[in-house]
Amino acid sequence: MISQQLLSDAAGRLYQHLLRNHWTGRALRGPDPGIRLNARIGRFIKSYSDFIRWDDSLTYAQTQKYWIMNNGLMADLNLADPERCHDIAVACGEYLLSVQRPDGYWEYPNREWQGRVATVEGNYAAMALLEAYHRTQHDPFLDAAKRWYRFAVDRIGFQKANGLMAINYFCDLGTGMVPNNSASALRVFAMLSKASGDEQYLETCRGMVAWLNQVQLESGELPYAVAGPGSSVRKDRIHFLCFQYNAFQFLNLTEYHDLTQDRAIWPVLEKLARFISQGVCESGAVCYDCRRKQPEVTYYATAVGAALSHATVLGLGDYSRLANRSYERVLTLINPDGSLRFHSRGRGGFPTDRRSYPRYLSMILHHLLLECAKRVPLGAGVS
Repeated sequence: MISQQLLSDAAGRLYQHLLRNHWTGRALRGPDPGIRLNARIGRFIKSYSDFIRWDDSLTYAQTQKYWIMNNGLMADLNLADPERCHDIAVACGEYLLSVQRPDGYWEYPNREWQGRVATVEGNYAAMALLEAYHRTQHDPFLDAAKRWYRFAVDRIGFQKANGLMAINYFCDLGTGMVPNNSASALRVFAMLSKASGDEQYLETCRGMVAWLNQVQLESGELPYAVAGPGSSVRKDRIHFLCFQYNAFQFLNLTEYHDLTQDRAIWPVLEKLARFISQGVCESGAVCYDCRRKQPEVTYYATAVGAALSHATVLGLGDYSRLANRSYERVLTLINPDGSLRFHSRGRGGFPTDRRSYPRYLSMILHHLLLECAKRVPLGAGVS
């Protein structure tokens, strides 16, 4: 098993790297692999021409969610100054308040999706604010999450059939039904119910849980997208970055379960854990998808490691060896200054993307800290 010291040292270096290179005083900001052409080609050109100052920084709400939670964990574990961590988390929460639109949503940062309101971005912004509220009891953070809930339920809405519900991917734009969006919505609604003490925020959860149970494959995989009656999509898209995508869904759904004790989600979690465990290579890297081992993407390994570690704690199976292998792989890729040797690397090392992406670095940091927290009573610190 990896020592607590190695985990905490790596987390500390990564945290300091994010502070030095991406913290603006209000939010984590920096480049992102993005979507479409940049994800396929542009990011590699930029990585190999790092002598050019590329003007492509973005500020994702998803990044701020991890950053706020990371600062809370860094303080809990005595890995950084608690007062400074508190101030950073509050500043980040205030930033999210400042960019929330009056209707309750957040705009998606990528130019390619300009004008679209993506459910996932709002879900992660709301998670960030609910974590900030948990830490501060500052009512505006809770009120902002409530505004997002109303927008999600009333404007984004659901595709429904026979008591099953799947939240839409975008507002006012028909797409397939995507389990990832419902998984993150379940977590948000459970967090909001817990924070407010009001079970009305769980009203749509039963339908989403029933739908996830229905669409989960025998293999345990949750499909990427399912064609729906209310969308322009006519064909299911089963596989997309299978193991890491399902790992994030597992983590969101376990949080939903932990907050609500809804046993109806338990069968989904059992099958998800078994499926995710199949994606860990001998090296500790995680397969790119169901068909290919490569390219290797660093953040996949800690997402899968965190999911399998938590599955073991929940009693879903003993996945500790696989989780440890994935964490070990990532620790070998963190440089002394907290940067990564690479974000992604293809067969034979080409092409390689070595840029520093705050969204994915904050995810890696979060999953390292979750593993630290499993081993140390919060507030006890590390030796």
